[in-house]
Amino acid sequence: MKAICILVLASVTATPCLWDSDTIDTELRGVPDAFDLIVGRWHHHGEAYYRERVARLAALPQLTFDDYDDLAVAHEHLGDHDAAIAVMGRKAAALAKEADLGHEYRRLANLGTFHAHAGRYDEALVHLRAAVDLNPNAHFGRERFQIEAIEYVAAAKQRPELWAEMSFLRHAGYRLVMFPVDVAHPAGAILDRELGFETAYKAIGGMLRFGGRESAELFRSLGELMLSQQHLNLAWWAFRRAIERGHPASENLRTVLVSIERHWREAARYNTANPIPDEALYVAMRANADQWVAAFRALEAEAVARGADVRSDEAVRRLLTEADRRVPRLELPTSTIVGWIKKNLTWLGVVVLFGGYVVLRLQGRRQRRVA
Repeated sequence: MKAICILVLASVTATPCLWDSDTIDTELRGVPDAFDLIVGRWHHHGEAYYRERVARLAALPQLTFDDYDDLAVAHEHLGDHDAAIAVMGRKAAALAKEADLGHEYRRLANLGTFHAHAGRYDEALVHLRAAVDLNPNAHFGRERFQIEAIEYVAAAKQRPELWAEMSFLRHAGYRLVMFPVDVAHPAGAILDRELGFETAYKAIGGMLRFGGRESAELFRSLGELMLSQQHLNLAWWAFRRAIERGHPASENLRTVLVSIERHWREAARYNTANPIPDEALYVAMRANADQWVAAFRALEAEAVARGADVRSDEAVRRLLTEADRRVPRLELPTSTIVGWIKKNLTWLGVVVLFGGYVVLRLQGRRQRRVA
């Protein structure tokens, strides 16, 4: 039973951001498109990439501050939390000899992340709060949300019914009005904090993108955020992904899915462009995304085995292009009429242009007759 509880917490726990040389490169490339982020069709490095990094850095006689981060995060991605924490201990010793506030922040942020992934939330919060005290705006201000998410998970660990009562955003006091479905709050809940959509989306999307693993609670909160903006399509997919990830409040989320679908059917009488997503479509999209990630990682592993550079923009672009070629993207279906128009758009354009030409010629003839 204890092992089952650990697995459940691992699937729903919030994922703070890791700091290594890849973090900055990835942040510059940005968070993936919202739909790709939800279904999982975005690149993240595989085991071969991190094993090569561990072997290369472990062989160096002396590490730089950046090397310590890269080595620790590589251990973390390989699932060795204790090795990652030990490397941060070595970095602390190096920082004691040569102070660097920027790297002290990164050490604390990474250390908090490693403890959070290991389920040691109290220790994680100590380090993450210390990191934010040093650099409140790091990760574009996301760390405030990361701390609030971990506080929520720690509270839910003590009181499991909290999962069904509210998301981490509501637990932090943010005011969310979700259309067309709203969620009742426990008596005494105070929701008086303003929540900007763009800020919250970058925070949640960033934690999913840069945290090193996926979280059911982050997908649930992303669904609530999308509902607050009436993005019913994205909300449906985010809630469904949270269910797939084993969220403890899955039954509540299924009720929300039914409510979204009911509203969608009512709206479909006036706008038939987007059909209601269903289980078959979800399974197909998720399978396509997983196949694409597997293709990317296989290509990356082959490149690593050849000793090729897989970090540069050009190298990543080549890997992404080849992965797209091997596993083409599945397109979301549209209604019959809209689908036919898209399929025959070129011919429709030709017909419209020819029709316009004929009309202009006829008008010209009439004008000459009048003259």
